[in-house]
Amino acid sequence: KVSYSYTVIYNAFKRLSAGYAASERAALFHDTAARVYRLAP
Repeated sequence: KVSYSYTVIYNAFKRLSAGYAASERAALFHDTAARVYRLAP
């Protein structure tokens, strides 16, 4: 079993998405979370 802290995972996602435009990163992170968790705009 492997576990990682939230910080490690977050930094990995930041590095993986570094080449994307700000709007693409917003769609990937914010919009996905809003849809999955059904957050109001």
